Amino acid sequence: MESLLTLSIGDYHTVELALRLTVALTGMTALLLLLCTSCTQQQFRFPLMLSGVALLGATWFESGTWLAWKEAFELAGTSYCVTGHLLAGEDRIIAWSIGVPAILFCCGLNQIPWGKGGSFLLERLAAVVLGLALLAPFSSIIGLLLLGYALYLLCFGTSRTSVATKVVAASILLGTMITVLGSFHLLPLLTMGKSTDALLVHGEIIRSLCDILSLVIPSIILLTDVLRRGFFVAETTAQSAPMKEKKLKPRVAEIPDPQSGLFGN
Repeated sequence: MESLLTLSIGDYHTVELALRLTVALTGMTALLLLLCTSCTQQQFRFPLMLSGVALLGATWFESGTWLAWKEAFELAGTSYCVTGHLLAGEDRIIAWSIGVPAILFCCGLNQIPWGKGGSFLLERLAAVVLGLALLAPFSSIIGLLLLGYALYLLCFGTSRTSVATKVVAASILLGTMITVLGSFHLLPLLTMGKSTDALLVHGEIIRSLCDILSLVIPSIILLTDVLRRGFFVAETTAQSAPMKEKKLKPRVAEIPDPQSGLFGN
């Protein structure tokens, strides 16, 4: 009995390379975020630690996707045939629901003042990203609505939106929109092939690029923005600190006691 689906050796290894690259980039970015906490100001360390831990969790589930791909096919002659194991598509969803809300909240920590002026934008952003993490795996529409509201709070809720935050928002939104197209079975519009094997190969590669676009690139931009803000604060503090001049006390010449002789009393 012939297999229902076969992949060429080149197509199989191309997808495996894309999955391995996603796992490696996500894990290296997480370690970079955690290591950079040692060279930043104290008030900027928590966003880096939170995003680094979240990316480590996302890396764990991304590795599950890679292992599931290796178990789903086996080499049979000159091609790879299916083995009956399912592809772990839910691992990508969980990785997204862990990493993206954490990155959005860290962007808010980096630019939104906490509880000032009665706006409470940071508290609202925290509630939105928590709902995004809990509800996005179950409903793409609700997740997309919550993501749009979180991006609105970051980009338009405050007047001090940085360029880095806008780039993070654009990168996450683009990757999410491509993923949503796949959830509504519209991914063939983005692929060049019409056969089942071409659709599978191109779909896995596009989803891997979306994971990089939604997790790795926003984390790198967040890291550079935090480091820039930390160095700016340190430089401003050093320039504004007054130089304390040491006042030299005048030296008083010691007057010898006339009552004491050469050898004392």
